[in-house]
Amino acid sequence: MKRKFLAVMALVLTVAVAQAQEVKIGYTNIDAIVFSMPEIPGINSELETYQQQLGSQVATKRNDIQTKLQLLQQMAQQPNADQVVLQEKQNELVKLQEEFEAFSVQAEQAFNKKQADLLNPIYEKVGAAIEAVRKEGGFVMVLNSQVAQGGSIVLAAGEEMNITERVFEKLGVPMPQAPAGDAANNGN
Repeated sequence: MKRKFLAVMALVLTVAVAQAQEVKIGYTNIDAIVFSMPEIPGINSELETYQQQLGSQVATKRNDIQTKLQLLQQMAQQPNADQVVLQEKQNELVKLQEEFEAFSVQAEQAFNKKQADLLNPIYEKVGAAIEAVRKEGGFVMVLNSQVAQGGSIVLAAGEEMNITERVFEKLGVPMPQAPAGDAANNGN
């Protein structure tokens, strides 16, 4: 009886090992692929021009503040300077500085949006190619060999590897309906 049990266990383990050996996992560096695409030099040129335009606007606003600060300092050095006018000019300068800081943040956000708008189609194109290679090669999943800034390590995976729905069920929380093309739905 003990021999039969051991034989069955050995068979089960052999099958499990054989199945485990059939799992193919690939890897690549998505950023290296994206930044090697032929569209990248044009995108970089467009981003550089846009950054120069934004930088010029920021510099103009900064120079305006500097000029008004110098005028305020000159007024303050005059012995008969009107304190009410000085306070008014100082308040104006504080308001301009706040507007400048807000504009600087907006300029940075605008640049980041422009960069994302230009690069996202390239990432989608590369992602589609990775998914096609994954399917053609029989890979269960494709991992990113270089992960930076919290990027996902799984670039493509078979839907059977997606446990998102089961996790929501386990938590007793309804799974949100993801838009078409969402990573939770297509394994990317």
